[in-house]
Amino acid sequence: MENNQDILIQNETTNKLPQMLNVLTILTIVGSAVALIGSIYNYFTVCKSVEDLTTKLEDLDLGNGTMAKMMQSSLEIANKNCENKLTILLITIVGSLLCLFGALLMRKLKKQGFLIYTAGELITPLASIVILGLGSMMGMLMLTGLIVPIVFIILYGLQRKHLVN
Repeated sequence: MENNQDILIQNETTNKLPQMLNVLTILTIVGSAVALIGSIYNYFTVCKSVEDLTTKLEDLDLGNGTMAKMMQSSLEIANKNCENKLTILLITIVGSLLCLFGALLMRKLKKQGFLIYTAGELITPLASIVILGLGSMMGMLMLTGLIVPIVFIILYGLQRKHLVN
């Protein structure tokens, strides 16, 4: 009887969610919710933002210098964002839901959760590069759109040893 009890105790400890994996999945759940809300908000506001930016740039009259070229490039990306807002919304929703589903599977220690999460994390920045161009990943967007996902993929990858099935 003691051997069966030892096996039961061992199974309970091996199926316990590691602390790092717990923290990562909680951050992913929160991040996915924020991304969903942000994408919906962006869908309804992006075109108005483009109009406002266009008006402000016309008022500034920056000439033909480096700053004017940078602002013109930003305006072009914003216009593409407005033109493709439905596609971007759908891709962001799919990516966020894949991340969420993958994180939930990893909370259950399922290995396929990592692959689903990784696909969800990479789909949005790659689609943005295809739709909006490489310039869309410059500056602050680079941090949230590419660097953070890569860091999370690496951190989850380090936790794969705890995943089964």
